[in-house]
Amino acid sequence: MRIETRVITALCSCLLLVACRVGNPAPEEVTATISSPENNTAVPYGKPVPVSVSATATAGVARVELSVNGALVAVSNNAQVNSPYQAIIYYTPVVEGPLNLIVRAYDKNNTASPPVGLTVISTSQAQPGATPNGTVIVPSPSPGNTSNPPVATPTAMEGVLGPGGCTLNAQFIADVTVPDGAVIPLRGSFVKTWRVRNTGACAWDNTYRLVFASGNQLNAAGSVPLSTAKPNDVIDVSVPMQAPSDGSGEISAEWRFAAPNNAIFGNALTVIISLPPPPTPTTLPPPTATTTPTLEFYADNTSIPRGSCVTLHWNTSNVSAVFLNDTGMASPSSKDVCPTDVTTYTLKVNLNDGTITTRVLVVNVTAGALIYSFTDNAPSIRWYNDLTDTLAFGGPDTDTRGFAMNRDGQALEDGSLQLKVIETHPRWATGGAISGDFDVPITIESGDHFRARIGFLNSATSGSVTLRLLFKGTVVAETAKAYDGTLKDWNINLSGYVGQSGKFTLQASGTPTATQAWICWINPRIER
Repeated sequence: MRIETRVITALCSCLLLVACRVGNPAPEEVTATISSPENNTAVPYGKPVPVSVSATATAGVARVELSVNGALVAVSNNAQVNSPYQAIIYYTPVVEGPLNLIVRAYDKNNTASPPVGLTVISTSQAQPGATPNGTVIVPSPSPGNTSNPPVATPTAMEGVLGPGGCTLNAQFIADVTVPDGAVIPLRGSFVKTWRVRNTGACAWDNTYRLVFASGNQLNAAGSVPLSTAKPNDVIDVSVPMQAPSDGSGEISAEWRFAAPNNAIFGNALTVIISLPPPPTPTTLPPPTATTTPTLEFYADNTSIPRGSCVTLHWNTSNVSAVFLNDTGMASPSSKDVCPTDVTTYTLKVNLNDGTITTRVLVVNVTAGALIYSFTDNAPSIRWYNDLTDTLAFGGPDTDTRGFAMNRDGQALEDGSLQLKVIETHPRWATGGAISGDFDVPITIESGDHFRARIGFLNSATSGSVTLRLLFKGTVVAETAKAYDGTLKDWNINLSGYVGQSGKFTLQASGTPTATQAWICWINPRIER
């Protein structure tokens, strides 16, 4: 009887084991595949090689990473976290010989796929191939940038001791905007963005900074705060810069990571730009023996702070007509102008012999120093709707009471991708509103300005929103914005509040409804 019982038990166990083995295997939660190039393909040394990647994830694909010979060289962030996800990642071989390409996909929970890889042979004899079909990764915005950010093999750095005894380290991944050698015009403004990874054991917050170390500072602030990043997180770091007003050739600078205890750590980040060669002087036609035309065109100042004005002057004789930026003008005369960015003014003069000559003035507008960022402080202040309901920063964006949240990298109504973006969605009802109170710890000085750009998220389909800036509960200024495919600059002079400090409020209200009032504040700030 005992023997039969043991036999039956053993048979049941075997049947159960067989049933488990013949069942359908559990699907991989995260997968990645490389469709091109093919294994053992020859690729051109020093030329961009497109790597076509597909990825799937049950929880949604968040990013895809490409490593070459064990070093991380590129990261494709998926803003929509959709699955499946397809991308083309470009890598430029910097050495000849075999290269081991490894791809991993990560879902939104940071779960990694099994690595997939292949080998290519980098050689100066190979010819560049055609770009494979697929979705090209969209990089951060930069004038004229239509391809992936250039990548470089990062150099491993030794960690240093950080606050609380944790290890500090950071690794450069790629130039997202303004690659080395980019040509920037004189006085041209640009934003340099680097992609980096937190390779240390310390979590970063906005007390960690990127600081100017050496070279030409290019009119940038001496330091900028880092975004929040846990160990192994990948973030983008951006610094607004401006080319010099004169000179030519190559200009470079080096920036370093700094902890709250002022420890310097991680890879150095570099910016290298080229200034165009000096323009060839315009040769005027020789004067005639009689009725020689004369022409003067100048400005009181060709470099002014943002928010200031300047006077243009012109004086002509023996000419038939004068036009300033295609508008007919008396001569001699002058005109006050208040540009908000670098602006070119052209004086076109019709001479008596039927020919036309022009004079050009460029007025450079320098950005004020940032003294308070509403975007950086938005997560920590109180947000509430017109019914005084308190709203948590970060949404969700389905909260009909209204919500406020970060929208960095989302397409706006003009198609651009911007940084330091706050969406403030009013309560979903007629006359609904949302407000945020910021206790600004600075004393207003003469010349201080509140600045922001205003626009809707792409594909908003209805509505107009009224935006207000309040100081200590009193409306300082308001503006209306409708979805029209453009962004609106908002510049408010705060000189009427000199010597005061206190609470500023950002407010948005829907007119007449706010069900799709996806209104965004782009880098709201106070400049001096």
